[in-house]
Amino acid sequence: MMVYFSLHQDWFITFLFLAGVLAGFVDAVAGGGGLISIPSLLLTGLPISTVLGTNKFQSAVGTTFAVIKYYRSDLIKFSTVYRGLIMGFTGALLGAYLANHISNKFMLYIIPFLMLFVFIFNLINSKLGIHPGKNKMNEVLFFMIFGFIMGFYDAFFGPGTGNIWIMLIVFFLGYTFLQASGYAKILNLKSNLFSLAVFAYYGHINLKFAFIMALGQMIGGHTGARTVVMNGSKFVRPFFLVVVFINVILTFYVLIFNNNSRLLS
Repeated sequence: MMVYFSLHQDWFITFLFLAGVLAGFVDAVAGGGGLISIPSLLLTGLPISTVLGTNKFQSAVGTTFAVIKYYRSDLIKFSTVYRGLIMGFTGALLGAYLANHISNKFMLYIIPFLMLFVFIFNLINSKLGIHPGKNKMNEVLFFMIFGFIMGFYDAFFGPGTGNIWIMLIVFFLGYTFLQASGYAKILNLKSNLFSLAVFAYYGHINLKFAFIMALGQMIGGHTGARTVVMNGSKFVRPFFLVVVFINVILTFYVLIFNNNSRLLS
């Protein structure tokens, strides 16, 4: 049985703040900050929809600060990625619409194996993303096609979006993990803001907890991006593998023991 903590205890407020810092750091480096922030918010006893909405708010703040740091470090060029943002918004509209009209439960059977493939593929190809690789696809075409696909996926289901973006960018464009992290962040920010608007419309955000964790996210997001810029792809790669591995375990757990896939969003 889950035990919910008193919302008035100072130590619990501190806990949420620190969870925001850690989630922001992890998300800025390799994606997957929700693995920390969502379980932390679940301890408040809030309804699942409010947990997810509150998480989107604090996550959007951390992602914004990470994007600013990546941009100032010249790791994001809007002339390169803007088509992905436009097509991603289009895909997100379609994904959100279908998510409210058809079941997405079948994704529970696909995502664990997809994440496992990403993990094994990276484990075998130990040099992938460390140094610039071969460009396998035109950048404009890549961001238009996968911008739409990933925008749709993020709105329709969601788990592992940041990890999948990094993998796609590294593999198809030959970018390093350092470069891919910046572009994955700005593409994720677009999805976060879209989702946040939907949750806000339905009133599914607890502003008290959202602001507390957002303060932590500001620190964690900026620090994580700064750490990536300073240490490069050799730091991002092992971090990325750890986050993907945790995602593999979590998605298989949900598949086998729990049907509440929205906890992975």
